[in-house]
Order: sequence, then structure tokens, then C-alpha cells
Amino acid sequence: MTVFAIVLEKQNVDVEQRISENFRRPYQVNDVVFLVEGDFIAGDVAISAGIKGDNRIEGAHGAVFRLNGSYSGFASRSLWDWLSQSEEKK
Repeated sequence: MTVFAIVLEKQNVDVEQRISENFRRPYQVNDVVFLVEGDFIAGDVAISAGIKGDNRIEGAHGAVFRLNGSYSGFASRSLWDWLSQSEEKK
């Protein structure tokens, strides 16, 4: 499984809903950052989240980053658990 970070320029509840509908196990870091996993490419994630493509959500601005499996920092335990579970699926 590949992990992607969806980073919005500002909070958008329609994008949040689209993410929860289109990804099996999304992790919301805060109001503008979400982690998702799957066998996708970044462009497909952006389209599914509603920040790119013909069905883009009005006012939705952001970017998708493919993460490379190297993480470091100080964050909530739930974030590290989520990442660990994603790594186990590779």
C-alpha cells in the first residue's frame, strides 16, 4: 500500500466528505491534512478527493503527496499506529 498526504489550502467539508466516502481508512491529521492509503497514483487520489478533475469541488484547493515510508517527528500515538498498520500491508 502506498500512503498519500492530501493537503488542503483551507478546510473544506465537502472534500472531507469525499475523502471519507472514497478511501477505506482515511486518517485526519487536522482540518486540512489527511492521510490515505491504497494502490493509486497521486493524480487519482486528487480526483477522488475532489481537488482535481472534471468533478472538482468548487473552492477546493490543495495537493497530494506520495509519502516514501520515511517518517519522523512528535505526533499523537494514533498517527504512528495508522502509519504502522499501513506499512504492514506492503
